[in-house]
Amino acid sequence: MSKTKFIPLFLLFVILPFCLTGCSSPEEKKEAYYQKALEYIQQDNIKAAIIELRNAVQIDPKFAAARYQLGLAYLKTGEAKNAFKELERAATLDPDNSDALIKTAEMLFLGRQFSDSRAKIDKLLSRNPQHVEGLALLANLELVDKNPDKAEEAINKALALKNDIDRFYLIKAKIASAKKQPDEAEKYLLKALELNNNKPANHQMLVAFYMSRNKQDKAEEQLLAMLPLFPDSPRPNLDLASFYQQKGELDKVVKHLQAAMAIEPDNPRYDLMLADFYKKQGKYDLVEKSFKNAIDKAEDPLDVKAMRADFHFEQRKYDLADREVKEILAANSKNAMARLVQAKLLIKDGKNSRALENLDQLIKEQPRWAEAYYRKALAHLNMGDQELSFKAVSESLKFNKNNSPAHALLAYHYLRKADFDNARREAANALKIMPHNVRAAIILGQSLLYDNEPEKALKLFNKMQEVLPENIEILRNLALAHLALKEQPEAVKLLEKILTIKPGYTPALAVLASIYSRDKKIDQAVAVVRRQLKKAPEAIGHQLLLANLLYQTKIYDEAADYFRKVQQQVPENPQTYIMLARIMERTGKTREAMAEYRELLKQHPGSIQAYMGLGTLQEQSNDTAGATATYKKILELDNQFAPAANNLAWLLAVEENPDLGEALRLALLAKEKYPDDPNISDTLGFIHYKRKAYSLANTQFKQALNTLPNQPTIRYHLALTLYRQGATEQAITELGRALSQTADFPERRNAENLLKEWTKKQ
Repeated sequence: MSKTKFIPLFLLFVILPFCLTGCSSPEEKKEAYYQKALEYIQQDNIKAAIIELRNAVQIDPKFAAARYQLGLAYLKTGEAKNAFKELERAATLDPDNSDALIKTAEMLFLGRQFSDSRAKIDKLLSRNPQHVEGLALLANLELVDKNPDKAEEAINKALALKNDIDRFYLIKAKIASAKKQPDEAEKYLLKALELNNNKPANHQMLVAFYMSRNKQDKAEEQLLAMLPLFPDSPRPNLDLASFYQQKGELDKVVKHLQAAMAIEPDNPRYDLMLADFYKKQGKYDLVEKSFKNAIDKAEDPLDVKAMRADFHFEQRKYDLADREVKEILAANSKNAMARLVQAKLLIKDGKNSRALENLDQLIKEQPRWAEAYYRKALAHLNMGDQELSFKAVSESLKFNKNNSPAHALLAYHYLRKADFDNARREAANALKIMPHNVRAAIILGQSLLYDNEPEKALKLFNKMQEVLPENIEILRNLALAHLALKEQPEAVKLLEKILTIKPGYTPALAVLASIYSRDKKIDQAVAVVRRQLKKAPEAIGHQLLLANLLYQTKIYDEAADYFRKVQQQVPENPQTYIMLARIMERTGKTREAMAEYRELLKQHPGSIQAYMGLGTLQEQSNDTAGATATYKKILELDNQFAPAANNLAWLLAVEENPDLGEALRLALLAKEKYPDDPNISDTLGFIHYKRKAYSLANTQFKQALNTLPNQPTIRYHLALTLYRQGATEQAITELGRALSQTADFPERRNAENLLKEWTKKQ
């Protein structure tokens, strides 16, 4: 009997399918996956089809047909990047697949990658010059390149091959508009509508054309004609609402928004649109009602609640907004809108550092969120970080050009930089978007005032005062305009009026004090501020102003008392730390001064001003290692900060084993930023001297002496260079001039010894 064991029959049925599967070839497997995918596509089960197609291309990466179908499937699921990748691969694997090639060209066109799109169209048309869709896309590309004649040639070829495609007549209309032939454009738009009356885009293109020609009656007629054609779509009603809003027919706006809502009654979008509309009309009770309706309908009501919290913030109902935000974040700590409102509340409360932590995280998660950048700009502004504020608001406007307050803030920054043309431009942009933006109007007037056009500024501020007679900011700038025109009595009268309206308004008091200071009546300036401080004893600005005036008059102890008082009330204000540090320096208390800067850095870890003050004191205290580390920290924060680059370059140059290459790089960076600064020229000259580039050193020292002719250290450096160049007599002369200065300088002893040595050698 055979020793072979018999396999039970039922096990054969279990094992057999696996054997059959295992024995099938990869070619058969991939085909099976592909055919199954096609079945799923017919059933409109696209996600299942994608799984099968991915299995197929995993077996055979060069399976062109599967790549093509996978690209089409990704298009249906909205995965544009994956679709493009698969269709491009399909077109490469199968050069005869014109559809894959045209689709990738169209996607590139929509992504505004016009040169890449053209390259694919050129390839397609070189193979098939009569490819209709390719010719149509070529026409669009020629329009982008502002070649209407070539565009017309391409679309005419397409129409000669197929003249019943409505989209081609829309291209013809665009070409006619580009050639300034409006009657022709209208004719082609009507032709597109005649061919396909059931496509909303054809109607909308005609409406847009009529609006561009200011033919509002025809636009309205066309919009109304869409209502019976698309009874199940909210789009015509939304377009009509937008149209009537532009015309100012507000009742009709509400009517059509409500009609859109009737078509999709469970969609909260229309309630939110109504909320936004009522907000612009100042009908805040209806805003609240619309938000409530949207919350009731929303799948995720937290998002709508966060929008309502933002509305409450705008209405200055801060306690309510804060309570709502806390409730939302307790339910979902990652809700982005609630976190933004939280950041706004923190900025309002002066907690700018904490707000920035929130905003930086939001921007990391949503890098194109314009509002987050704008709020970041405000936080940096409050902290005195002007450049960081400028960068943040510039980023904000990249992503949303229709934010009037952001344009006004950017205008302010340009004004601060004395870039008056850009300040006026941005202020005008802000006013174009929001004509009643008072801040933007004030900046516009200030840009005229500071650009030596006080008459124009006075005229503008007078007009503004007629509309807002009690606006203290307008009155203050009006006073400044009178001062610029040397009309001091009128200015004083206006400033006193402001302080009567608002006793704690420091900007007006500061101008009034400056009038006395400018006339060298500093004691009167101090007296005026003391008197006003009695009327508004809690005004922190008044306290700071008095502290600064006392500092100027060298009443250091009382000045320090006021700075400390302000510091206790507003610990985030960097000015108090800096001024206290300066007082410590002036009174010989270097360690205390450094302590103030270090305390400031606890509050503001990114304060370059604090680091710079600390580094300077470390250098003066011969703590070279500490100063070097501090300047390097500054350059980590801002690698273009010239003062730190200059000082670090000097420290590197005077080391025992100097890194002259790095020192030169830093000095040249500083020189590029401030080419006329004599101290930077001296640093650069000294590095050239150490590198034995004496001619270059000579040039820098002489440039520095043009600005600081009595600076003995620079003359000493020039003398060293001249001696190395062999100009001993000139070197001796320069040493003599350096030593003739009454001011002491660190190199005096060396200069005296060298003068004796060089004189003996002659």
